[in-house]
Amino acid sequence: MKKFLRRLARVLPDKLYVQFLYLKTHGRLLRLHRPRTFNEKVQWYKLYYRDPLMTTLSDKYEVRKYLQAKDYGRLLNELYGVYESADEIDLATLPASFVLKATHGSSMNIICRDKKNLDWDKCRRLLTQWLATNHFYSGRQWSYKNIRPRLICEKYLQNEEFAELIDYKFYCYHGKPEMLLVCTGRHAAGGVKYNAYDMDWNRIYTFKGKPCSELAIEKPENFAAMVAIAKELCENFPFIRVDLYSIKGKVIFGEFTFYPDSGMVPFTPDQYNYFLGDFFVLPGKTIC
Repeated sequence: MKKFLRRLARVLPDKLYVQFLYLKTHGRLLRLHRPRTFNEKVQWYKLYYRDPLMTTLSDKYEVRKYLQAKDYGRLLNELYGVYESADEIDLATLPASFVLKATHGSSMNIICRDKKNLDWDKCRRLLTQWLATNHFYSGRQWSYKNIRPRLICEKYLQNEEFAELIDYKFYCYHGKPEMLLVCTGRHAAGGVKYNAYDMDWNRIYTFKGKPCSELAIEKPENFAAMVAIAKELCENFPFIRVDLYSIKGKVIFGEFTFYPDSGMVPFTPDQYNYFLGDFFVLPGKTIC
């Protein structure tokens, strides 16, 4: 089935492929003429909205230059190297723990907590495979289409009090953060889980794809600063997700995302698909 979908992704027109993928994933037809839910609007966004800045912000290396130029270099994680191929990476020069990322897509990360236990041959093959992949075709996420494939290596981050990295994902609409997902469980057997909050840290009882996390996370002391930074960074896009970390009181930038989960993972209960979609006021088409 995966091979079939990869072939299909290459031959079908963008609109038809997105409609097929949405039906396959959600079990219902995609309403592109008058989208109402968040995930329906993400599909519209992929097909009809183009801003060249989206490519820069989705590129995990070029976004660093953008933030530095905007005087936000203080938010950047430490960078160990940028590479055109996996063969350029000298494992011996890297610290015991690090993170490798492909710059041109999503979920293409190798999190190394101890390189003594790393199967480098396997990792090198995976990195090479990623570099040969155009992430655009799997879900028609336009902002990834024209990114130059590279690899970066960054410092491994962890919230020591939780023995894992807590990820704060701010959903921002037209220059304003409205909701965030607190992401935990990166290394747990059950995988990543989310808890949702509004901008006053009131719990929103919805979950995305998997049940909510049972990890008790208090409101960060620097939460107001995180909200302010998310608001500053989100520009005035109809929608953008701003991912931040908070390590010992220091805010660190994670990434920008325009199409969370490619709009293929629903919120439960279903009312929150509409609730989050209501904030997402679509602009005029920039492409027909």
